[in-house]
Amino acid sequence: MNQLYNSFLANDIEDYIAFKCSLGYSAVSYSGNLQRFDRYCFENHPDARVVTNQILEPWLVKRPNENTNGHIRRMIAINGFLIFLKTRQPATYLIPEGIIGQYQHFIPYLYSDEELDAFFFAADTLPPHPVAINRDLISPVIFRMLYCCGLRPQEPLKIKCADIDYQAGTLYIADSKVHKDRIVSMSDDMRDLCIKYNDLMNSLMPQREYFFQRPDGKPYSVLWLQRTFRTCIKRSGLSFDGKHPRVYDWRHNFATRVIHKWLQEGIDIASNLPRLSAYMGHTSLEDTAYYIHLVPEHLEEHHMNEWSCVPEVPSYED
Repeated sequence: MNQLYNSFLANDIEDYIAFKCSLGYSAVSYSGNLQRFDRYCFENHPDARVVTNQILEPWLVKRPNENTNGHIRRMIAINGFLIFLKTRQPATYLIPEGIIGQYQHFIPYLYSDEELDAFFFAADTLPPHPVAINRDLISPVIFRMLYCCGLRPQEPLKIKCADIDYQAGTLYIADSKVHKDRIVSMSDDMRDLCIKYNDLMNSLMPQREYFFQRPDGKPYSVLWLQRTFRTCIKRSGLSFDGKHPRVYDWRHNFATRVIHKWLQEGIDIASNLPRLSAYMGHTSLEDTAYYIHLVPEHLEEHHMNEWSCVPEVPSYED
């Protein structure tokens, strides 16, 4: 029995993920939904040999607590696999055209200065936890790194101690989205905070590999980061009027504040946007241009007519 996949689709799923990885995609983007689909087939259709409409259609039903975008992501993940599978098994049933809808446009939450102060005060004052060891030491650093460097949530979790050049004040981000590497510069304050944290952690966990390392030697997970983020939000006492800030919003806040700063300083945005794009590790300039549309919407002190000439771009979670 396969360790991850146990249904009649086990070998095909492994081959599909290997195929996607060969194209530069991350296995994490697909493995979760495919593991759940594999488990569903194993438990409910143990004798099946081909994906039929009777197998697939119950899986496609939106679940009670599933949001629209999550439902769409789940269907897209399975649809890509089914298209791959059909080249091997022509009788494979595909998701009918028109079933997968459009993503709902998501507007990230942009914090005010007062909200930033409240959140980071909550992160700085987290008490020690008997189970979440070192949470109180890691939180003040990792959330500032996300915000000050515009990183994706998974990126600081993968940083190794050897990836930080304290003299140059840089982070080496290895094998991120589409297997791209990049070097990210830190502010002096961020670098000094990392040095102070590193000295402290070296005294607690000598010769650790990861900058943010669990006591068992492994890196923390995105799920741990999300849970810690929610704890800080709750402790901050902030009310968001029904909105739900996410860890990913730190990246959005970084980008929009950089563009806002350029506006205040009279820096030409068009000529500097490629620099921001490279810094954030975007795959295209359009991904970075998305943030231009957020600035006038959320920073009302800038009512500038020239924004009307900026082309509309989709919302990327990149």
